[in-house]
Amino acid sequence: MTQNGKAPSANGATPSGIQTNSTSGPQPHYGPKGVNFLIKEMALVTEVGTDDVWKWLAAGWQDLKANSLVSMSYAGLFVILGLVISFGFYFMDLPYLILPGLTGFLLVGPAVGIGFYEISRRSAGGDKTSLMTAVTTAKYNKLGIFGLGVALAFVFQIWIRVSFTLFALNFPGVMPDWEVIILRSLSMEGVYFGICIALVGAIFAAGIFLIGAFSMPMMMDRKSVLLPSIITSAYAVLHNRNAMILWAAMIVIFTGIGLLTAGLGLMITLPLIGHATWHAYKQVMSGDLPTGQSHPAGTLTADS
Repeated sequence: MTQNGKAPSANGATPSGIQTNSTSGPQPHYGPKGVNFLIKEMALVTEVGTDDVWKWLAAGWQDLKANSLVSMSYAGLFVILGLVISFGFYFMDLPYLILPGLTGFLLVGPAVGIGFYEISRRSAGGDKTSLMTAVTTAKYNKLGIFGLGVALAFVFQIWIRVSFTLFALNFPGVMPDWEVIILRSLSMEGVYFGICIALVGAIFAAGIFLIGAFSMPMMMDRKSVLLPSIITSAYAVLHNRNAMILWAAMIVIFTGIGLLTAGLGLMITLPLIGHATWHAYKQVMSGDLPTGQSHPAGTLTADS
């Protein structure tokens, strides 16, 4: 790749997406569904279908079983963090923020999943995994991963403040304590509040899913920079919207199951989602390679 980024990519595509007729080197197999070139830092995004979602989950489950101790221990760190946040809101007399705080798992999911991506990556290569390797995964791309983590934390703070504002608008002049929340949950104000918080939460979650579905594993695997990663993630989601809608629904369902079990279910559902996300990324972002192959870490680093 040249400094000005105008050289053809490995598959003969120029940055404008035009295919060249170069025949030097092995030509990649694109498969029946074709591929789409985006930006020089990325290579190609391949098309997937809804049937592939079940394959990702099956592969994620196999990774979870093969690395159950490490994966569940890593998930346990975030379950403990969630409990600390919940008790913190309770002792601060802010019980109405407990549910938004817990559902924040959907917003910070890309950052939470990075350790699971590393476990799956090392497991596929036959390397040993440990809790320390999962916790220190950010070392592969400190700047990019830290930048996305800070952005997700900022969005989480906004989500908490928006939740407080919605409560104040729906229950004006009412102190937000447990008795009020329980007594008014079935009132018209409570119904309106539930609808508002669900709609706003869906907007937040959709935005995070759009930019975070593949950006974190991409930065870890290819050491790409932040902006191209989130742009490519958004493009990949929109290009494969049917499969991604189903995948997003699976994430919500599994996260909901985990939360409804007082967080204990997250010890299984978080690793399952994380490992499956890695396999989703490997399939969606391998359109410029022969079938069955995937990029090793750091092969598509952006030019400085």
